[in-house]
Amino acid sequence: MHELLLAVTSLAYLAGFVFLYLAMRRSNSKLRRFAVWLTSIGVLAHAASQFQLWSASGPLFISILDVLSLCAMAVIALLLLSLILRRSYFDAAFIALPLSAVSVILEWQLHAPANVLSGASVGMNTHIVSSVAAFGVLSVAGVYALFTALIDHFLRRHHLTRLVRTLPPLEILEGLLFQLNGIGFTLLTLSLGSGLIFVNDLFAQHLAHKTMLSILAWLVFGVLLWGRWRRGWRGRIAVRMTLAGMALLLLSYFGSKLVLEIVLQRSWQT
Repeated sequence: MHELLLAVTSLAYLAGFVFLYLAMRRSNSKLRRFAVWLTSIGVLAHAASQFQLWSASGPLFISILDVLSLCAMAVIALLLLSLILRRSYFDAAFIALPLSAVSVILEWQLHAPANVLSGASVGMNTHIVSSVAAFGVLSVAGVYALFTALIDHFLRRHHLTRLVRTLPPLEILEGLLFQLNGIGFTLLTLSLGSGLIFVNDLFAQHLAHKTMLSILAWLVFGVLLWGRWRRGWRGRIAVRMTLAGMALLLLSYFGSKLVLEIVLQRSWQT
């Protein structure tokens, strides 16, 4: 059943993307409404699949692909919510829908290494879930930063190709980018806070580099959000700081995983 729901989700997201593309090309409101309905069906199927996964009895075997899929669902749901709030973020689904479809297909078809979330304390599970969720949300923010940089690059050179004219306006992507950064920063704060409380010796030799890189990423995103609030930062500085923070998180997660599990042949929990 879980795999069937993922298949329905990916098809609905891809079909919604196609109709949204046609609607943006032709300025057709009927096609746009159809894209919204298809996307809504996809979100419902996606939510059902995630509920089935996370509410299963017994040990939870959760991989990074599962959490990325959950984050993708949250992004699409946020864009649909923007319609209810009468904001214009839904056009950003032109980028979010194919990316979400890819994340669902990866969850459906691949079997990534999983973490077991049962058998640990509530505090430890909070640390694990918030860590991976922060990574997932900020990964999505990093992708949006790349698209923002791409559009800005073409606009500055007055190279208005058909693709650029079809993509959502720059201010829409920037608005969503900062929302994702805010959510990711909150989750990363929860991750570091719970780690300091519940992980034994978070600054032990085999965890020190992971912890320090995560703290540096937290500082980068914190400064970026402060600059947005107090100084109105946007554009290139927002893109560069988002990508810098994401690079630090990538080094923290994958660099640590490479060193610990392949070179040292040990778990980060030991």
